[in-house]
Formats: sequence, C-alpha cells, structure tokens
Amino acid sequence: MNKISKGLILALAGITVGTSTGLSTTFFQSTSVAYAAEMTKEKNDLANRYIADYLGNCQQYEQNDKTFKGFSSIKDITYSRDNKIKIDVNNDIYQLSKARRSLLIQDLQNGVYGTLADNDLKKLSEKDIQKGCPTTVYLNGKVIGHTAKNDNHHIIWNK
Repeated sequence: MNKISKGLILALAGITVGTSTGLSTTFFQSTSVAYAAEMTKEKNDLANRYIADYLGNCQQYEQNDKTFKGFSSIKDITYSRDNKIKIDVNNDIYQLSKARRSLLIQDLQNGVYGTLADNDLKKLSEKDIQKGCPTTVYLNGKVIGHTAKNDNHHIIWNK
C-alpha cells in the first residue's frame, strides 16, 4: 500500500485548476496503442484490487498533505468491464465545494486509467484517455452525481 504508482503520480501531476469560471484538467499522454474493447473478468477483478490500493494510498497521503483533501470521503471505487466507474462516498463529500468534489472525481478518473495502464490491464489510446470514462457517484445507494452525457470530465451534482 505504500507503493506510489506511476499512474498516481501522473494523475496528480496532470491536474490543474483553471480560472474562476471553471476547472480544467490536463491528462497525461500515452503512446498510441490499440484499444482493448473489453477486459476479461479476471483482469477486471485484478484491476479493482489495484484501484482499491490506489485509493488507500490517496487516503493515507491525505493525512499528511491537504492537497489530497477529500479522498477520505471515498468509500469504494469500482471499474466495470464496459469502461464505467462507480464511486461510493460517505456524507463527508458534502463538506467539499462542488468544484472541489468535481476535481476529486476527475483525480479518481485519472487514477483509475493510470492504474489500468501501469498494470497492463487495459490498453488505452490517447483518444480513449481524452474521452474519459463515464462515472457515477453514489451515497447510500442513491446517485448524487454523474458525468455529463457528452463530456465524461464534467460532473453534474444533484445537490
């Protein structure tokens, strides 16, 4: 759990805050590789174990570095074989502003893709990374946020 993955470093290094009109995210670049449409169940299970380790690392670092603010509000991240992310959160998510919540979710999206790439679990092209991953955020089983239909980097919050 103490291992810092290349994906974690890339995900955190790739985040920039834009002007007051919104947030912008810069994604890490990858070499062009063929897109793997679907993962095997075994690779997906392994991916979710690595993603859990990534989340644990982020939560551990949050204790010492406020740059990681908000990761303790994340209970679980699940990546599905059809390229979707499900994030379960606790009530602490509402202690963050909507802008900070959105940035946190974008950090997690980047971390998931970084984890997949680091561990050779899914080959992602630059286009795949730029497109992003549809993400839904749940609190106690209810949807509280999701990515926009045409922009997987824009998070729409219910409150």
